[in-house]
Amino acid sequence: MKKIISICLIIAAFAALLVLPSCEKKQEKKTDTEASTENVTEPITEPATETEAQKKEGKKYFTLSFDDGITQDLKIMEICKKYGFTGCTFNINTGLCGVNWEWVGQQFNRPDVTHQRFTEEELRSGVYDGFDVEVHTLHHPSLKQYDTAPLAMKSEVQGDADNIYDITGVKPVGMAWPGGDTEYTEATAHQVVANTDIRFARTITSTYSYALPEYFMMWNPTCSISDNSVLNLAKSFLLTPCDDGDMLFYVWGHGYELDLYDNYGTLEELIKMMTEAEDVEIVTNAQFYELFKDQIPSWK
Repeated sequence: MKKIISICLIIAAFAALLVLPSCEKKQEKKTDTEASTENVTEPITEPATETEAQKKEGKKYFTLSFDDGITQDLKIMEICKKYGFTGCTFNINTGLCGVNWEWVGQQFNRPDVTHQRFTEEELRSGVYDGFDVEVHTLHHPSLKQYDTAPLAMKSEVQGDADNIYDITGVKPVGMAWPGGDTEYTEATAHQVVANTDIRFARTITSTYSYALPEYFMMWNPTCSISDNSVLNLAKSFLLTPCDDGDMLFYVWGHGYELDLYDNYGTLEELIKMMTEAEDVEIVTNAQFYELFKDQIPSWK
């Protein structure tokens, strides 16, 4: 009997020896698997910087400008202040202070529509305080006549800029071309950049788009305030995503047009729409230039 028990014990011990290595191997395999999972190196992806993300997605910008420095600007500024709107630029002629161009209303058979410029005293009283004031030349001439007379051109452009600086304490860096797009040439633009502090100039050619300018000295606006499509363009601007980069909605005009076409309501609706839009950045002409001067050249 003892012999049988001994034989059974020997068989059991031998069976245990056979099973033990197998268990150890399984445990080792499990440990290797866990270690491998912990040490897996994930692909490193550099996160896009905020600047790169913003550049890719783009931003929306809105700006206004009005020419000549005339008394209707008071009502424009009143509407701007009502909505806390700070994106309006006024281009003025400091060599024509106090002058009334009666012919402006008369050409539309509207003698009731005035074109009265502020006096120097009114300008120095701070009528444009809080607003961007830029150049429109001293006397509103056709600048292309000075393409071969750089000193005369400098007098008209830089003279106006110097006067504005003296009145407001802020140096202008831009202007609106006086007389429209037929009254300057590429040579004119070159002379202005070469001989004055001016680095951007608004034209009057409507793009009907939200594209940024190719050159700041030929800065085409989206449309004028008197354009019948201005509010439709505004609505489209608000609905259009910035998938392809930055967008600019630029509206320009003259204060007398608001009297002529009874457009103050249109201006107010436009400003209200833009100030209430959460994704639109309100800028003056000068502020937009400062933001993009390193990306957009002044001239060729």
